[in-house]
Amino acid sequence: MKKITALLLTLAMLLSLTACSISFLNREVNSPDVKPESPTVQPEEPSAPDGDKDDVIAVEPEIPDDKPDTLLPDPEGDEKEPDAPEEKTEITASHKDVTLFSAGETFTLSAQGVPGIYACTFASADETVAAVDENLGTVTAVAPGTTTITMHLECESGQYDFECIVRCSWKEDAPPAAEEANPGQTSVSLNDFFSTLQGSYEGLDSMMALDGELLDTYYPGLSSIAAVEEVLVQETMMTMANMAVGLVKLSDDATSDDVVAVQNALQTRINTQADGGAWYPASCETWKQGIITSTSNVVGMFVYPENAQDMADLFAETFGS
Repeated sequence: MKKITALLLTLAMLLSLTACSISFLNREVNSPDVKPESPTVQPEEPSAPDGDKDDVIAVEPEIPDDKPDTLLPDPEGDEKEPDAPEEKTEITASHKDVTLFSAGETFTLSAQGVPGIYACTFASADETVAAVDENLGTVTAVAPGTTTITMHLECESGQYDFECIVRCSWKEDAPPAAEEANPGQTSVSLNDFFSTLQGSYEGLDSMMALDGELLDTYYPGLSSIAAVEEVLVQETMMTMANMAVGLVKLSDDATSDDVVAVQNALQTRINTQADGGAWYPASCETWKQGIITSTSNVVGMFVYPENAQDMADLFAETFGS
């Protein structure tokens, strides 16, 4: 009986120890200090918010460019055209050859086509024949003879020297005067003088007369001068051998200003043709050598290869007598 009781006690103690062991193990397993291993989670790439997925822009990595950083002109782009060269106006003298027929008769020599004068001075080669105002360029006839008036010009484009032949043509004892002419004396007409030129110089028969609208086109302002009584202008048109003769008669009461106005109208035509209006280089050069001369009331323009001066001399002899 005692053995059975001892066995039961022993068995109870074993059961009690077993229960305690199981309880202890349960506490170890469920203890908060023991953390279960969590599974490895790969991080996800951030995604765009809902509604902005289409706005995400993929950025391409920059690839270095080995080409030199040089900008080539765009053949189709707007390229700035170079500025056209400024057209230069030829600088000339207002007169090249003038005939005066009485002591005290005057005209004014001046520069034309000057873009700003700095200094302009005048000098006479012979003051006993014709004097000139050093600063104003007013030429005054003194005594019969021929001299040269020199004009020295200094302007923005450089320095220039021009010469004008001045012919003082009259007799000391009997100056020409219209009121003293003999009743039966007749002067040479412009047509008669032109006919004389045609008989002495080749090519003048093929010239064309300019009058009416043609005259106003090529010699603007000439016919509107009140003192002008008669105009005879003939030219060869569109040819390599340009020639021209212009004869203008003014009234007896014409002033020196009227004469200068006619000379300027003729000189403008010469300048236009010399600057390219005559087309051919040889023709432009012929116009450039044109001569304008005048008496007291007749003005002549002569453009002719090599012989323009001869025509001017004949004009002075004819209308100055």
